[in-house]
Amino acid sequence: MTKETIERGALKLADLLRYNARYFPHQVALRLDGREVTHAQLLGRVESIGGQLRLVIGEGERIALWFQNSLNWLASFIAINDLGGVSVPINTRLTSAELGIILRDVQPKALITTQAYRGRAYSEEARAVLTDLPWATLMLDASDNDHWSEWPLERLGSGSFNLETKSIADLMCIQYTSGTTSMPKGAMLLNKSYLQTASYVASCQGLNPHSEFISAAPFFHCSGTMHAITVCLLSGATLTAMSAWEPEMFLRLVEQHQCSVSHMVYYRDVLALESSKSRTQLRSMNITHDLGTADFLRRIHDELGIPGISNIYGMTETCGQFAMWRAGDELDQRIGANGRPQAGNLFRIADPQTREVLGTNSVGEIQMRGHTITPGYFNHPEATEQAFTADGWFRSGDLGTLNEVGELTYIARLKDIIRVGGENLAPVEVEQVLRDCTGLTQVCVLALPDARLDEVVSAVVVCNDALHNWSDVVSQMRQRLAGFKVPKSIYITDVLPMTATNRVQKDVLKTQIANQQLKRVI
Repeated sequence: MTKETIERGALKLADLLRYNARYFPHQVALRLDGREVTHAQLLGRVESIGGQLRLVIGEGERIALWFQNSLNWLASFIAINDLGGVSVPINTRLTSAELGIILRDVQPKALITTQAYRGRAYSEEARAVLTDLPWATLMLDASDNDHWSEWPLERLGSGSFNLETKSIADLMCIQYTSGTTSMPKGAMLLNKSYLQTASYVASCQGLNPHSEFISAAPFFHCSGTMHAITVCLLSGATLTAMSAWEPEMFLRLVEQHQCSVSHMVYYRDVLALESSKSRTQLRSMNITHDLGTADFLRRIHDELGIPGISNIYGMTETCGQFAMWRAGDELDQRIGANGRPQAGNLFRIADPQTREVLGTNSVGEIQMRGHTITPGYFNHPEATEQAFTADGWFRSGDLGTLNEVGELTYIARLKDIIRVGGENLAPVEVEQVLRDCTGLTQVCVLALPDARLDEVVSAVVVCNDALHNWSDVVSQMRQRLAGFKVPKSIYITDVLPMTATNRVQKDVLKTQIANQQLKRVI
């Protein structure tokens, strides 16, 4: 650690990279779309970009990033942190209208983007949004990943820069989250929280400078900024990333580079390949995570041969992984529950209505407190107040239980719970059984109103109905589920409507059902 780092009192991402570049200069830091960049080369790009950004941004000022996974995205994120700026990663799937909502909320000094990717003209869309803002914003073009040169820069919008809304101390980034219907909110995430979580993850996964780590996460996602970028910088591991998810490419990369640890991989797509080669291609993979039922995770263990599969628990507001398992824990434990909190963090379970704290093995809302939780939502004090209890615990909006030693089992989102008469059920459980009975991957279970029972279970699937005997499917489901959990109706659609954060828009499906726009097969 340099004297400068000690004096300023805060370890930054660039300090981790400088360490790696000093002691492992020729080791690959990033592998992306066929290109490899060593720690020394990555540091060179960070310092070059930092040299230009230093003339543009001041400490605490916000810089938005709106482009795909790339060397320049990674280097920009590290450089902004090194300069004391605040990154605002923005989902590349958002429309220009959704981009405008976030930019008006966060009021960045600058936006870094690229000219085009996958048929989208990002710079043109961003220019139209920025020009319409009532204050000035700088736009930088980071299109050229191959050779560093000063990025083209435009000043757009009118008037002066809007710098009245100040950022809080030690703020690393503002990650925007949204549900299926709510407006996006920017979770403020601290530098120290990112590094503490990354240290915990690296320990649980056994990562070191000789590890080969692979992630399918987009860099704009918390799984990208924390679990892929920060974890690999802290541990010194090589990060193999993907600019677009393709299961066949993932398998080839794992086999080619003998990747042993992974995160944010869509294993449902890998299992759906039904390829006898998949297990062979994944023979080097030892540790991975996914979310789902114990039966689904066991398939990853049994069919794909990954011994260190486990469930996890976390969210953007907790800087990612709040609870994890270690590979040496028992398999049934790792796939049946969601882990232990990292040191300094705590769980409790509370009644969602009365907010009374509940005892061991009781079902209620998961609440958290600790060093890695967001201090709140940027520029939204009312949302921050609603997110915390009066005594300072963060309300997850999730349903779960704690066992005798404080290990967590996640059940479902509170708002997703379906109440059939006096019985509660989690849609995720029914969805997994429906997948198992049909072989389909795109399914959604939701509640429809019922005069007698208040709600009943329904399902929407993406498929060709000629391929299934739906009466037989329902009979199979009845063998595995209580009667009140079995769908009373099943509908077919060509595509599930999704939010930009890859969540099914259930309200849209309910409207389509009410308007008789979907074909009913049961």
